[in-house]
Amino acid sequence: MRLNRHLGLSRWLLFRRSVADGKVAFYIAHARRNAALESLVRAAGSRWAVEEDFASAKGEVGLADYEVRTWTAWHRHMTLCLVAHVFLAAARAMANLPPQEGMPSKALGLPRLRNPMRAFLAWRGLH
Repeated sequence: MRLNRHLGLSRWLLFRRSVADGKVAFYIAHARRNAALESLVRAAGSRWAVEEDFASAKGEVGLADYEVRTWTAWHRHMTLCLVAHVFLAAARAMANLPPQEGMPSKALGLPRLRNPMRAFLAWRGLH
């Protein structure tokens, strides 16, 4: 049900009934005027996956552990945490893949790095 229109966007009211217990929940969504019901339902259904991802990021990489005073610092902290969370999720997915021929088990495919101290000394011409 479309509630109102403003600047090319509409406010929609979506109702969802639980299959398990019949309880009704509702969502207020902002979308374009000609948005299809299927796309609104898909967006509302993806809410749970997003909430689970944020809860995971709060626990694993400290998404909620910021003490900043400026928007720039907050933005940098959030960006770093979310990039770290994506890296960990990708590493977890790669580690759970079945082993392939010719690759060691649990290989992440990351490049092999030289000893950083040796690289620094070589750069300085000391080694």
